[in-house]
Amino acid sequence: MYRCDKCEKTWTHPLKACIFCGEELKNEVSEQFSVIGFTEVFIPSIKNETVPYYVFLLEDEHGNKCLKKSYQKFKIGDKFDYGSSNKDNTVFGVIGTGLLGMQICEYLITSGYVTVLKTRDPLAISTIQSKITARLQKSHTLESAKEILKLLVVTTSFSEIKSCDLIIEAVPEKFELKTEVFRELSKICDKKTIFSTNSSSLSISKLATFSDRPDKFIGIHFFNPVKRMDLVEVVVGEKTSEETTNRIVSLLTNLKKKPIIVKDSPGYIVNRLLLPQINEAIIMLEEGIASKEDIDTAVKLGLNHPMGPFQLADYIGLDICLSILEVLDKESTMIKNKPAALLYKMCEEGKLGIKTKEGFYKY
Repeated sequence: MYRCDKCEKTWTHPLKACIFCGEELKNEVSEQFSVIGFTEVFIPSIKNETVPYYVFLLEDEHGNKCLKKSYQKFKIGDKFDYGSSNKDNTVFGVIGTGLLGMQICEYLITSGYVTVLKTRDPLAISTIQSKITARLQKSHTLESAKEILKLLVVTTSFSEIKSCDLIIEAVPEKFELKTEVFRELSKICDKKTIFSTNSSSLSISKLATFSDRPDKFIGIHFFNPVKRMDLVEVVVGEKTSEETTNRIVSLLTNLKKKPIIVKDSPGYIVNRLLLPQINEAIIMLEEGIASKEDIDTAVKLGLNHPMGPFQLADYIGLDICLSILEVLDKESTMIKNKPAALLYKMCEEGKLGIKTKEGFYKY
């Protein structure tokens, strides 16, 4: 951004002097702007034949304002990256097409990274592509969505993922399933490839022993929904190298996430704090101390949480809550980590929360 302090005018293209007063311009480097206004354009023009598109009024931290066209839709207050980017040429691999796997994949391609998504079912490829297209079109035009999708490769073959720089495993939270993935990857992947797991509770050090590269093995725990949740837990195993850790922190920072480094321990930070609370709420319900509605209300209004424990459990998935609590129960000495009997019962009945349309509440 080129600014004339005398005239208080700015230009986004380089100029040696102000065109109004001739004063030398000051180059203020700003890559991130806030959206302070926008309009949607429906009439095509030269070099802007595709419509609709948006014209955004942006403001940087210095108070400089400029206009920017984009097919992507932003709201007032959203951050808008303008100019140079720290994005590198990292090629990502994502294994698993469940809720988190799909969201991670969508976030990566939207951020401009080539991503190979691995699924087990060849018949699911077209469905996966359609789902991601539909999700992209909620915030992009069809043309913009098509451009983003050019960065995506969906495959059933491990061979197409072997040369990726970083692989994020996002299969269900079952130790045996995850170890099977890393055994297979170890047979075929380039030595440069970093292995990571999106596990929410399992031991990184134990999973790493099933790979051929414990020094390049790390936990990258995204939170649901990936697009909105800034936090990512970077879980360091016993043999994870400092070089690997620094590389992942740098990548996540470029992805506009907030990485925090956690030593390998049951449940890491968030779930070690959260799941015992959810479990205690279920035990209180079992004991008849209060209704689920009143317990949720108490937590929302008394602790100022955005969601109550039963609402949150339904959102996470009761099967996921159970698997994390089982890990905490096995790996720690806290009595309260033993999963509530009611949680087992609901999982056995298939009442897993929002994803099955019924959990503690109906949806």
